[in-house]
Order: sequence, then C-alpha cells, then structure tokens
Amino acid sequence: MHEQRLQVRGMTVRRAERRVVDNVDLDVARGQIVSVSGPSGCGKSTLLRGLARLEPASGSVLLDGSDAASIPFADYRRRVSLVFQESPMFEGTVADNIRFGPALRGESLDDERVRDLLRSLSLEPDMAVRDAHELSGGERQRVALARAIANDPDVLLLDEPTSALDPAATDEVLAQIARVAERGLSVVAVLHVEAQARVLSDTRYRMKSGRLELEAA
Repeated sequence: MHEQRLQVRGMTVRRAERRVVDNVDLDVARGQIVSVSGPSGCGKSTLLRGLARLEPASGSVLLDGSDAASIPFADYRRRVSLVFQESPMFEGTVADNIRFGPALRGESLDDERVRDLLRSLSLEPDMAVRDAHELSGGERQRVALARAIANDPDVLLLDEPTSALDPAATDEVLAQIARVAERGLSVVAVLHVEAQARVLSDTRYRMKSGRLELEAA
C-alpha cells in the first residue's frame, strides 16, 4: 500500500448559509491520481481551492502526516500546487514563467530543462523566448502546468487541465500528468470528460451538492 500523501477529514466551505463543500473526506496516496467530476456549481473548484489553502475551510488536512495549518503558507503552496483553469501569466517570457518557482528558492532551470517541459506538453521548444502574455488560452494552460511541475510539488491540483485543448494536445497533457505521477507526484484533477477520468485516474469521485461520492471502478 502506498503511503498517504494528502488526507482530508470533514472539509467544509460555507458561503452564507450554503455548504459549497460539505463534510468531505479524501485520501490521496503518493503517486496516486484522483479525479473529481460533477455538474457546474457543485463545488469542485472550491474543493481544490480549499485543498490549496486559498479558501477558508473547516475540518482538517494532513500533508505527509503533518497538519497543514502548522506548515508555513509559502512552504505549503510550493508543496501543494494549484493550476487554475485560466491561470494568469507572470511578466516576462515563457521561460521566465517556468523558472519562477525554482528562482524563488535560489535555484535555476537550464534552457534544456525548460525546453523538455515544453515538449512534454506538446509545445514548441522555441516558445521559451515568447512573451507569456501573447499566448493563446490553450498555450497559457499548458505553460501554467509546466510552471507548476517545474516547482517540484508533492501534490498537483488541476482544475479542468484540458478544457482549452485540441484532442492531440489533450492526449499529451494527460500523458505528462501520468508520467509525473509515476515519479511519485500525487494529483487531484477536476475533469468533466468522463472518458478522460477513466483513462487517467486511479480513483474517481463525483461531486454532488458539495459532497463527494466514490465512483465504481
């Protein structure tokens, strides 16, 4: 049995009198891919924000056995990385964006590593020198994923990572997510396409009115 990387007990997010996320329990092992599907407005994105500590929530979250609340926020956000459906680009080039997280820690990525990350997500390596603000929506989505992977997180939270992609790029992105999971990265992905969830994930959940229901294998 794989060691548990992320453990959630009783997570609840309230908006006024409504429970947007309602008493959620979730276990994600090292290297496991968990998918969450469900209709719009059921709480999927809010759940990811709660896991990333970007949304006030009750309940408990453990990361590698430690209470998330006891981990400094900057450290936690490096270890648990959320890629939004529409992730903003930072100032500078694509390469600057991909190097952003390591640079904050005084580390650097060489040009070949940047190009490898771009190739792995079906992007042209020479895109590294382009202004990040000139990218299309699908390109921004993949660069944001490359930026997150480059930061070497323990847990990757993905909100509709293929929503702006054509079929070929979708296949490349799903394959890259599978590859990083094989190296020990844990993944929680919100996916609205049932076929993608079946192919990609080890465990599938469906969210209904803020509650998670385990789907049959």
